[in-house]
Amino acid sequence: MKKTISGSLCMFLVVLVMVFLSEYLGEKEIIFPEVAALSAGCFLASSLIWKTSYFRMFLTISLCALLGVLIVIYVPLPLWGQFVLAFAIGQAVLYFSRTSFAPLISAIALPVLIQTRSFVYVVAAVGLTFLVVILRFLLEKIHAKEENHYEPVIVESKDALKVNAFRIASVALISFFCIRFDVRFCVAPPLLVAFTELTNKNSGAAKRPFSVVALVSLCAVCGSATRILLSSLPYFPLTAAAFFACVCVQILVKLFRFPFPPAAAMSILAFLIPESAVTFYPVQVFAGISLLTLLALFKRRIL
Repeated sequence: MKKTISGSLCMFLVVLVMVFLSEYLGEKEIIFPEVAALSAGCFLASSLIWKTSYFRMFLTISLCALLGVLIVIYVPLPLWGQFVLAFAIGQAVLYFSRTSFAPLISAIALPVLIQTRSFVYVVAAVGLTFLVVILRFLLEKIHAKEENHYEPVIVESKDALKVNAFRIASVALISFFCIRFDVRFCVAPPLLVAFTELTNKNSGAAKRPFSVVALVSLCAVCGSATRILLSSLPYFPLTAAAFFACVCVQILVKLFRFPFPPAAAMSILAFLIPESAVTFYPVQVFAGISLLTLLALFKRRIL
């Protein structure tokens, strides 16, 4: 009970601090959806979900957030080209980091997809990741969570080249049509994280494809529903809507018994996207995660 309550409270704290600061300062770039994924992976499970060290978590998120903004500012490519480039760089960072910390991919892809040129995004990603790491470390010190012991993830260069080529080719093809027909949230960055984890040969999530699709889609529904229903009420702060979205995510995680971090990020991304896109956001997310899961299963079972 102590572990469950302390973890839940830490997740609420991080998400609410993030949304409150965004609302109070009027800076939407402060909303870093992947912080919900980090919170799920650090606080909702007794042991750290990824094979990584806290230093590598902080370093890779910081680096990728910065690279994502720099791609938008300095790389003279259309949105599709920038997006595929960001995803490819993310895969390279993941490989050379010797971790399974896939959320770094979202950190580099998100600023490209929403075309942010603000370094506020970088500061927010760095600061919020640092907060998550510190809270997780404190939970270990009070024995509310298991102590993390990092062991480098070693992947054969040949195997890494094959799987990364498949991932990049798949995302390039799908994102071309999604961006062309303006249904870009079919390739929302947390979905790319899910795709990366599903195509990992040691992935436990790949054994539960239906749970992945259901959990990710329902979290997207929770995020958009709370934003539409609650934030539209007079004098009802966006922070309160984010609180209820976070409650829904934690309930779903308990029901599925499956703390899949990218799903948590989908609920918070609903608070960052344009208001006009919120209504059909869950439909795009469902279509995207379904297609990416099918591709991952095809890769694992056929190729």
